[in-house]
Amino acid sequence: MAGNGVGGQRLSILMVSVGNIAGAAAQWYIVWLFARFAGPEAVGVYSSLIAVMSPIFITTQLGLRNLYITLQSVVSWRAYVCLRVVGIMTACSLTLGALLILAPGQAWSIGFAILVIKIANSTADLYLARIQRTERLRIFGLLLLLDALTTMAVTTAVMLISGSVLLALWAGAVVAVLGAVITVFLASAAPPEGRIARHPLIQDMRLLVVHGIPLAISQGIQSLLTYLPLAIVGSLGTTGEIGVFASAAYLVTFAHLVGASVQTAVLPDYRRRLESEGPAALRRVNLRNGYLTMAILAPLIVVAVVAGPSLLQLVYGADFEISRSAVFFLALATVICIPTYLLSSFHLVLNRYWVMTIVGAASALVVIVSGAASGLAGLGAVEAGTLAVLTAVACRYVGADIMARRHQVRASSLITGGGTGQ
Repeated sequence: MAGNGVGGQRLSILMVSVGNIAGAAAQWYIVWLFARFAGPEAVGVYSSLIAVMSPIFITTQLGLRNLYITLQSVVSWRAYVCLRVVGIMTACSLTLGALLILAPGQAWSIGFAILVIKIANSTADLYLARIQRTERLRIFGLLLLLDALTTMAVTTAVMLISGSVLLALWAGAVVAVLGAVITVFLASAAPPEGRIARHPLIQDMRLLVVHGIPLAISQGIQSLLTYLPLAIVGSLGTTGEIGVFASAAYLVTFAHLVGASVQTAVLPDYRRRLESEGPAALRRVNLRNGYLTMAILAPLIVVAVVAGPSLLQLVYGADFEISRSAVFFLALATVICIPTYLLSSFHLVLNRYWVMTIVGAASALVVIVSGAASGLAGLGAVEAGTLAVLTAVACRYVGADIMARRHQVRASSLITGGGTGQ
């Protein structure tokens, strides 16, 4: 397999990280492109549509990619594919209903282009699991990198030629579809080896649904937590302020995508450590990695507060003005974000799928309270949104850490008392 040995594993992790960073950069670049060519209003419309669709698609995906990597029961690949098809159809129906209720008529054409992108990405997401399972992480990262670079190149060319946000998005949709086709082909060419599933298809699908529901809710809540602050900004401010907030918040979006790439890379390693060394050793590695990440990223806070406001206007334009307090909230959230994904990975390999669901739900309630309190206190719309971002990330980290500590204490008690822990 690709990535044998410490050097190979580091290179694989690097490739996945580069691919995910490129994906984050591509998403940010599209926002920047729209900001430069069409201003905060266009960014606000685009970001609002993404905020509606992303939680729907993420929830209906049932966390199948992570299930395929971590689930200890043997389930046929056909069951995964069937459930993904059902999930995409459900997501499309819910998205069209949401657009009918929430989106103005002029936003529908943009909404359809984003919908095609979401369908293609959801298809590719499942087949990337097969590449991840076989630890072909270099191919995994390369696919992400090529998709990001092609998307940026094509959307830029279309934007320069036509000046149309709509045409640029449809060009991105074409790239997403082609990327999905290539991913399916590469994943199907070298399927993972393993035990053969012998259960009926319906039984396999039922098993996936049972295990996938907590993951779906957890990931849906995480997506909701990502976009809930945007809703808070929208309730307190204007579409232009949504655009300013969304542009600045890409610092944290970037951290989420890096965290997701780290999770992609560490899950196979965490699974091996769990099998060979046990949960206590895995927990020590998890803690060390989290603290080290926060220590490395901490200086970013000072740099962001000093340079952030002027840098935002330099990058996006004079209309994108933001306060230092808002930048501070975003920078602190960024530092905490990646260690949260490490904690989530720890719970995933233990098949404790409900943990992040419970933590996420509690965090969502705290964020809603934070938004309401910000409104009552007269805090500016952008400041209220960035404070909500920090609240969401901090609550997830603290909650996941508390649950990991409780698991460690409970396991220690069972060992001390002579139990098996099974």
